[in-house]
Amino acid sequence: MFETIASMMLTYAMTALWFIVGTGAAGLPYVQSHRRLKVWAMLLRCISYIGLALALLWCILIVSLYVRCGWLFVEGIVKSIFPIMLIGYIPVVLYTLPRLRSFRASSPDKWPSDTLIKTSHPMLVIPPYAAAFGSGIAAFHTIFSQPTLPSLLETAQMIVLFLLVQVFPSLFVIRRHRAILKGAFTAAPFWKRLLKFSVSGAATAIVAIAVVVVQAWADFNASKLPEASDMMNHQWMDEGSGTPTMMMSGHHNHANMVEVSALTGDVSVPADTTYLLVAQKREMTLASGAVVEAWTYNGEVAPELRAQQGDMVEVKLINKNIDKGVTIHWHGYDVPNAMDGVPGMTQNVVNPGESFTYKFRAEQAGTYWFHSHQQAAEQVRNGLFGSFIVEPKKETIRYDEEVTLINHNWNTDQGERTAFGDQDRMQRKQVEPGKIIKLRLINANNQSQKYLLQGSDYKITSIDGTPIQQPESLSDQTAFRLAAGGRYDVSFTMPDHPVLLKLGESTDAEGPGILFYGDSPPDTIRFQTESSLFDPSRYGKPAVNEWTAATEFDREFTMILGNRMGFYNGKFNYLWTINGEVYPHTPTLVVKEGEKIKTTFINKSLSEHPMHLHGHHMTVLKKNGKSVETPWVTDTLNVNPDETYEVAFTADNPGMWMDHCHILDHAAVGMMLHLMYDNVIPSFEAGTRSGNMPE
Repeated sequence: MFETIASMMLTYAMTALWFIVGTGAAGLPYVQSHRRLKVWAMLLRCISYIGLALALLWCILIVSLYVRCGWLFVEGIVKSIFPIMLIGYIPVVLYTLPRLRSFRASSPDKWPSDTLIKTSHPMLVIPPYAAAFGSGIAAFHTIFSQPTLPSLLETAQMIVLFLLVQVFPSLFVIRRHRAILKGAFTAAPFWKRLLKFSVSGAATAIVAIAVVVVQAWADFNASKLPEASDMMNHQWMDEGSGTPTMMMSGHHNHANMVEVSALTGDVSVPADTTYLLVAQKREMTLASGAVVEAWTYNGEVAPELRAQQGDMVEVKLINKNIDKGVTIHWHGYDVPNAMDGVPGMTQNVVNPGESFTYKFRAEQAGTYWFHSHQQAAEQVRNGLFGSFIVEPKKETIRYDEEVTLINHNWNTDQGERTAFGDQDRMQRKQVEPGKIIKLRLINANNQSQKYLLQGSDYKITSIDGTPIQQPESLSDQTAFRLAAGGRYDVSFTMPDHPVLLKLGESTDAEGPGILFYGDSPPDTIRFQTESSLFDPSRYGKPAVNEWTAATEFDREFTMILGNRMGFYNGKFNYLWTINGEVYPHTPTLVVKEGEKIKTTFINKSLSEHPMHLHGHHMTVLKKNGKSVETPWVTDTLNVNPDETYEVAFTADNPGMWMDHCHILDHAAVGMMLHLMYDNVIPSFEAGTRSGNMPE
């Protein structure tokens, strides 16, 4: 984030300085004495040198970003921002500064005629204003619209806007200069000059606003989601570096094509474990007394489903009264495609009075969770989620106590409350010293969460359901951060004194958290501050699989994560983009079954993004261009600003799969795309016509 913050400060300062220089230069013809002229010219030169120095620092900053993060972090800036800034900065150096310096040698004897002509020259005024506007564009794009992979059209549009905004100031100074050359210039009173300046500024603003409004109107219309679609962008089929696939017209008749609805797995096998989940609204009360108007499964907060590894699991979902319909997505579980729970892609939404049965083999042991994927930003927020625990056939470590904690932020009648399930107060649990405790931690929140376990060394034994080989002990001053949608299994041996698990920076003795104690709970709870943060890229024994040793991949994809202001489905919003686009204009990634796939995540935005690929697990290979010490397996990878990750997986689960940011508010305004196998065709449609509204 350092480069982003520094770039923002520099470009805003540059914009202000060049505006001052341009305005000051426009006032030079009205200076009444030679001495004052030299003072003003010297002052404007000094400000110009400061502006150029800041521009040089900004360039160094961009080079530093390139060296640290790579070309893709700066490509958009170099291709779209640099050309516009050069239009202003080069004339400043070539014309404005030499003219300002010339006033040092001007003779009082030539005052006022020759000096008046010099002070009114357009090249004293137009370049600084051009530099100000170019810097302003750079400042705007730092915060509101990181340029990603700009097309020639996008760059041309910015240049046209730039030139249009320059028209009125240029006309004003050119007209004045011509009047002076003809000897027809008379200095107007200050109030008239101020009025002309204001009119020119207003006209410039009107032109700029008009251009922006025209573009906004086009964006407004283009942003409206289609009434019906199969969720695939057939205009932008990203095939990586693999062999091109036939995905255009006529592919539906291909003999080897299979529909999503047929990708159920073997559902004829009798179920070993069965559950019934009823989606319903219910008023619930948190431990603090705060009341939530919740949407729940079975009227419970975060119900827990458990199965044994190898079981055939069957879950029947009934929608009692959730008007917009519901589904169940098995987060992190690589189920057959038709069981993935994405409305409009793998099934139709389950409307009130309807049901849907999910059935799959529980091959993966570990800690997982489930949630609705119908308008998920709203439905998960309101409570449609729970935990899914699959116990291994053979546990290598025997645990005496096991606690599942799923944290979430609730909207209550007393404001927002953070809780583990419905417990927004400190929980207390008595445990005998010497007992081995396993914590299953699930983050159902919309942001990453930091945890601190105090009072005992501990181990992180699993990340996103995948065991860590040879986990090392971590001190009780080592915090760990869990991505939105992520899971950690944590174990520790109960000492003869209390152990506290707490969220984030809170020192609230009433929670949320959990206090483990022996004979009796302590009268007071002591809090510590962390000294370090857990780094999974340097922990345990490296994962070893076909991807960690791979040097070549069948397909390689790049996902650049950004943000910009704009319209989404007709509403003005802060948009979160992938490769400069928002769904449904994001690319569709095309793969063949059996291929080795590498994906590079590049976060140029101002927020973290926990990237979640359905139906597959990713092995993390590189961070910021360097191989990680201990590759690990994950399904929800948190990518922070200015970070890059390279991950790999095998295309071994045919279907159409969502790949999105699990900050669900980000997915709701565009940060999602889809991975599709080249022989799979859609069975469902998304949009208002069907009521399938995935996000």
